[in-house]
Amino acid sequence: MTSDLDTTGSPRSSAGDRARTRAYARDFFPAIAGYVVAVVAVGVWGDLDGDGPWRYAWALLPVLPAALLVRAVARGIRRSDEYARLLQLGALAVSFAATMLACVLLGMLTIAGLPLPARLLPWLLFAAGMLSWIVAAAVTARR
Repeated sequence: MTSDLDTTGSPRSSAGDRARTRAYARDFFPAIAGYVVAVVAVGVWGDLDGDGPWRYAWALLPVLPAALLVRAVARGIRRSDEYARLLQLGALAVSFAATMLACVLLGMLTIAGLPLPARLLPWLLFAAGMLSWIVAAAVTARR
């Protein structure tokens, strides 16, 4: 006989799921807000194109809230159930492979002479990693 949970057809999440979502939001949203504030502050006051020694400290300012974002994701995965962890592991594996492929692709194109600005390469790789993670997570969640 099937469980009542299987036959209700209700899309509502459990109290535990809601608690995990709230805990993730408490970790994630302050970190992303700190990241946005840090990036804006660097853009306004950082003078990264200048030649002062403080430009390096300004350049590193967004790293702390970015590290808090990594912490939020890690804690969110630790709080999740086994199935959600398995889905995220699969998405992260695909994302890692896609990002490494993007590294090889961009590296070979720059060696061949494609004029990509050095400042742009890390951001292209970051975008490739994040985009491939989002797509892989969406695909694995549909299974």
